[in-house]
Amino acid sequence: MKISKIYIVANTSKEGSLRTLAVLKAWAQLKRIETVLIDPNRPSFSEEEGALVVALGGDGTVLRAASVFANSAIPILGANLGSLGFLTQVKAPLLTSVLEGVLRDSFVIEERMRLSYASQAGSGTVLNDVVITGTSALRFCELELMWSDGVVASYPGDGLILSTATGSTAYSLSSGGPVVVPPAACIMASPLAVHKLGILPVIFPAEEVLLVRTHTQVSLYADGDFAFDLPADTKITIKRADTPTRLVRMADAPSFFHVLREKLNWGDESKREPKR
Repeated sequence: MKISKIYIVANTSKEGSLRTLAVLKAWAQLKRIETVLIDPNRPSFSEEEGALVVALGGDGTVLRAASVFANSAIPILGANLGSLGFLTQVKAPLLTSVLEGVLRDSFVIEERMRLSYASQAGSGTVLNDVVITGTSALRFCELELMWSDGVVASYPGDGLILSTATGSTAYSLSSGGPVVVPPAACIMASPLAVHKLGILPVIFPAEEVLLVRTHTQVSLYADGDFAFDLPADTKITIKRADTPTRLVRMADAPSFFHVLREKLNWGDESKREPKR
């Protein structure tokens, strides 16, 4: 890939971020590549051939970068400054050598489905999840989920998580949702502390359009950030977004299940009792 410009989204509060940022800028200068530091609160960029986004930080930084470039086809390379991440699979000290690999076309682009949400209060897209929850201190709310065949279920409880495969290892997983291996395309509905027996997470086809009807006042969160409050008797449409997030993946990057083992002790063989 011929890189003409690198847009940088950085978490400068993380240890080592400023040093990595300086190394990246020095490398880009030697390669005659323009670098632009993006302010997520006032982003400014242009869609052009040869552009690349580098997210320096953790998975949260990649989510911010994905939000800024949500309607763009510019690929994103995540470099982590801490432990392994599900979205940041390149270690920061190896960033410039990985970028050399990008210049040699030693990478693949992995398209990750985004979700679109829309209501009377606003709209947007997410890479991980949309969370609809109560506004009171108790978080209790009443929701109803519908799809093309009618009503799926009613959810009296703490709320509902609508997530992508990318978001399956985030809030959805901690609420009892399944692990879905990206870049699988689907929409998951995972209840939050539902006050009913037998209500389980449901996985819908990616092209399904879901409708959430609120019976109480609720708050909507998009990729962990508060979006807006909604009154009772409001409809929220959830569907596949038009534009996916394009992630740069190197051939030698840790596998999905390697990261699961490292971060979440998935199938940890070290805890298995030895056979006698």
